[in-house]
Amino acid sequence: MIFKFLGTAAAEGIPAVFCECEACTIARKRGGKHIRTRSQAIINDDFLIDLNADTYIHFLNNNIVGSKIKNCIVTHNHSDHFYPAELVMRLPSFGTKKTVEKLNIYGSETVGKAMSAELFRDRNYNTIGFTAVSPAVSFETDGYKITPLKAIHDIASGPLIYLIERDGKTIFYGNDTNFFDESVWEYLKENKIHLDLVTLDCTEADVPVMSYIGHMNLNDNVKIKERLIELGCADEKTIFVCNHFSHNGKDVSYDEFKKIAEEKGFLVSYDGMTIELGL
Repeated sequence: MIFKFLGTAAAEGIPAVFCECEACTIARKRGGKHIRTRSQAIINDDFLIDLNADTYIHFLNNNIVGSKIKNCIVTHNHSDHFYPAELVMRLPSFGTKKTVEKLNIYGSETVGKAMSAELFRDRNYNTIGFTAVSPAVSFETDGYKITPLKAIHDIASGPLIYLIERDGKTIFYGNDTNFFDESVWEYLKENKIHLDLVTLDCTEADVPVMSYIGHMNLNDNVKIKERLIELGCADEKTIFVCNHFSHNGKDVSYDEFKKIAEEKGFLVSYDGMTIELGL
């Protein structure tokens, strides 16, 4: 599997639109990996994780043809992760007249309701489908096995985190959650899951004590890594990545935080970062 981070920030982005804090000022000055759009990822050019308000620019920046994407899993119904208005562009009056792949969207019932509310005026869903999914209930689509798991986040948003399996490799995508719910640990242990790539919410970077509810910092990431290794779900070959950053985090600028995270055995994501999981 080829996993690519399209965006790696929290809702505000870095630099935030209306902010002149130190982190945002540094990002504007340095550019490059310091510029972060809202979190989104893609696997093998056909499997999307989240559909947010930055999807259009992500597709442009990475030469992605949206009509070729077959599946999209949605973590929760916050606009920096799910922006259903973008789906209107797939309807016949706005989208291509050529034959396109059907886009199958998977998420909680909350996500499904938000999607239906946006598209209710046009009942032509020939190129868009939605399936409600539940924690610890796996499903398969186009060669991928997907397992949603419980996230600890704004409950009204229908939050989920995901295991993604294909070709003998397993990715854990863990954005927008506090330290994992015990049900997540039980599932990983009981099913003897071995993880090749783990990407974790690190919204506040090196802040010693979290102030956000439903997010994590580097300390939490380290604790999760240690427990995964203890359970046998990860080992020295597992790739661990910190992701989903806020400008309110401590030492959140890429150059500074990269040094801090590497000491704990973590890579730091950046927009456009690609990780290839070979055979």
